[in-house]
Amino acid sequence: MAEAALQGIKVVDFSQWLPGQYCGMVLADYGADVIKVEGVTGDPNRNFAPRLAPGMSSWNLALNRNKRGITVNLKTEEGKEILKRLLKEADVFLEGFRPGYLQSKGLGYEDVKQVNPRLIYCSITGFGQDSKFKQQPAHDLNIIGLSGMCFLNDSGKVAISEVQVSAIGSALNAAAAISMALLARERTGKGQRIDVSLYNTALSMQIVSLSSIMGCRVTGDTPFGRCAHYYDVYATKDGKYVSVGTIEPKFWQKFCDMIGLPELKDRQHDFAHEEEITQLISEKLKTKTRDEWVALAENGSFCITPVNSPDEVLESDMTAASGMLETRTEDVGTVTYLHSAMKMSDTPGNIRFRAPYAGEHNREVLCALGYTEKEIAAFKAKGIV
Repeated sequence: MAEAALQGIKVVDFSQWLPGQYCGMVLADYGADVIKVEGVTGDPNRNFAPRLAPGMSSWNLALNRNKRGITVNLKTEEGKEILKRLLKEADVFLEGFRPGYLQSKGLGYEDVKQVNPRLIYCSITGFGQDSKFKQQPAHDLNIIGLSGMCFLNDSGKVAISEVQVSAIGSALNAAAAISMALLARERTGKGQRIDVSLYNTALSMQIVSLSSIMGCRVTGDTPFGRCAHYYDVYATKDGKYVSVGTIEPKFWQKFCDMIGLPELKDRQHDFAHEEEITQLISEKLKTKTRDEWVALAENGSFCITPVNSPDEVLESDMTAASGMLETRTEDVGTVTYLHSAMKMSDTPGNIRFRAPYAGEHNREVLCALGYTEKEIAAFKAKGIV
């Protein structure tokens, strides 16, 4: 097996929700020794449906693979000491609590830095450590609404995606920042604080549209919307949809010929009559089914593609060819995993073992930290682990 990119890096993942868990998953996939820390009752998502076994939801299996798991009660002095011992030996600490919570437990960045100046301390929160809104709770749906991401078309229709955009985006920003901080540490010998917020991530992902709006405030131009008659989603005869992404003039012209409206070939940028042109295209596309149009478009050769349902995506040849799915037989049953998307020739990521049950590796990890069997048994009896 090839050497892993993050082999030898120890990560303490003390995150309860999607952004931190996904970030920890990426680091684990690429070889980091990730220790998943939970409260003694386990993370809330363990009981989300569907569950393959008690305390083992599909969410948990997907996001916490390749991690070892321990439980710690931070309301006890012994629990705080366990986490401090872990952090003293760690390279990375990943957490998603509201700003100030871990500081109140003596586990803030400045506290931990005193015992491990090489530690990279990464916090993922809704609004960041210094924002005036830092104590405001928010999930992805709140963030994409606050940041303007729900307004995905020019008519102002609100859309809710199955993809938790700001959460996944923040996870990837955190993984990138951690990798850069590890590289910087090679030069400086010092760790650092990383502050990733879902709101800032949501803003950064709108770089094109927001930059256009700000530029138009200077020039007086009308901002170019995300949708146009040549770049939109249209309904078909069977109630399904096709994506029309004909930005290049050659693609637009082929599209006009395909739908029988050659008179539109020279009107690609006729935005003064946008509504009229959109209506003409919409009426034409309702004369055939989605798959009939896709066939005429030579399966996307000029950017006319189907809008697939999630079930269709999982069964598609394109997904099969992607190499993204891996089905494994685990002790909880058959599990199909989605790989991380980054392919590396020399240090690839891989799925080595399933997500842990809550506290599954308590004994293993605590023994490695120097605790005796007697101490571990006492911790268990007192609800410390």
